[in-house]
Amino acid sequence: MIDFHTHIFSPYARDHRDKLVKEEPFFSFIYADKGERMIGVEELLEAMEENGVEASVVCGSPWQGAEPCRRENDYLLESSHQYPDKIIPFIILPQEGKAAIAELERCVAAGARGVGELAPGTYGDRLWALETMRPIFEAIKEKGLPVLIHCNEPVGHPYPGKGKVGLSEIEALVNALQGVKVILAHWGGGFFFYELMPEIAACCKGVYYDTAASPFLYNKKIYKTAIAIIGPLRILFGSDYPLIQPQRYKREMREAGLAEEVLEAILRLNALRLLGNSLESNI
Repeated sequence: MIDFHTHIFSPYARDHRDKLVKEEPFFSFIYADKGERMIGVEELLEAMEENGVEASVVCGSPWQGAEPCRRENDYLLESSHQYPDKIIPFIILPQEGKAAIAELERCVAAGARGVGELAPGTYGDRLWALETMRPIFEAIKEKGLPVLIHCNEPVGHPYPGKGKVGLSEIEALVNALQGVKVILAHWGGGFFFYELMPEIAACCKGVYYDTAASPFLYNKKIYKTAIAIIGPLRILFGSDYPLIQPQRYKREMREAGLAEEVLEAILRLNALRLLGNSLESNI
């Protein structure tokens, strides 16, 4: 398995959680809740071994400031350098455009493989202004990197990190990111349902959906429903670890009656294709 959605934090962030909750609004949306675990790379590697995960995309929190982005990105990149066959670093960018582009340049030179989990307003009440995001998106496109974006469903129960941004805003994001491989986290908040509309399907040709937090959000019918609408090749297994153990997803997919070739695509092959065949030689 390749897990496309996990989170790790530097020792500094883990040791200064209370301080960062006060300083970083995005971080506080989730991690003000002491029940939300924060782990380092060693704990992730142990879980990967226990769950049969070959490699993991590691993300941080959607930090707003340049300093925490740089510090946490350094930790993600260092973890990848230490475990190049196990850790695939996706980096976070600060909100301000010039600082974001400078951090992107720095991290790409150091081996970043993607950007995310970005939350351009999606933890809050409204999307950031698209005109402020477009230069950042253009820079990501120029680097040829995929971008993982936090989404949540607009209905149902509340939970830490669930924002009020709706699916029309996700459509605007997807349109602004044409030419970029986009992964909409958490099934895109259900955005894939609307690929039954021809105009939405047309703008989503480069869009993937990950399964992160699926057991907490949907019953097992979600897998066959998604496959019926978008096919099996744009679905990526993501656990959101340490939120949920990876094996729980595999068990649910089997219980949902997915064929072995579909399981292989979702659990591994789609990630290899998205990230490039060079990844396979490492793992």
